[in-house]
Amino acid sequence: MTKLVIVTGTTGSGKTTTCKEFVAQADDLWLHFGVDTMLGTLVPRKFVDGGARSGESLHMAPDDPADPEGPAHMDFGRQGGRLIDTYHRMVRAAVENGERVILDHVATTDPPILPNLVAHFRDLPSLFVALKPPQDILGTRIAGRIAEVEKVLGPEQAARNNEGTRRASAFVAREIFRHDCFDMVLDTGALSPAEVARAILDRVENGPPGDALARLA
Repeated sequence: MTKLVIVTGTTGSGKTTTCKEFVAQADDLWLHFGVDTMLGTLVPRKFVDGGARSGESLHMAPDDPADPEGPAHMDFGRQGGRLIDTYHRMVRAAVENGERVILDHVATTDPPILPNLVAHFRDLPSLFVALKPPQDILGTRIAGRIAEVEKVLGPEQAARNNEGTRRASAFVAREIFRHDCFDMVLDTGALSPAEVARAILDRVENGPPGDALARLA
């Protein structure tokens, strides 16, 4: 029985919406853990991207420091790696305590979020799902999520956060899809969130079981 579903994709791919649809459709109780919950709620705002000390944690950094408005990449900072490790340990503890968890995540190869994820979850009955809409629709979706980000970070920090995310979107997508070892890859440009959630739930209920994390180990 699948105990853990990991949904990865760049910002704007529909991870959070898909996970919300999934837990709404599922008959069983599933916990929804999200990287936005970790960085937007548990971690103080000043350490979240766009905050005064965000450079110490997981943040978007310009490729060229002399061009702060140019292309950007994701960086761990001094504390980001430990925070991601803590996040994964929390999720594993929930699964080991008998919960079923759906996790929306950004499983990049660099910075090494994916290797840490595999190390913690490779032996769990899991399903590793990638959401991959066309790149050209992501900008519109990122702009459209600012109202939700404002609820957590406030308007000024949300604007900085969204701008950093927009500039790093192509980088994050590249680092997520540097490999093709997923149990499912779904086009959220062609499918509605409800359809994507239904497809994942069908796989959970009817199989076959996932083995992507074991193959990545």
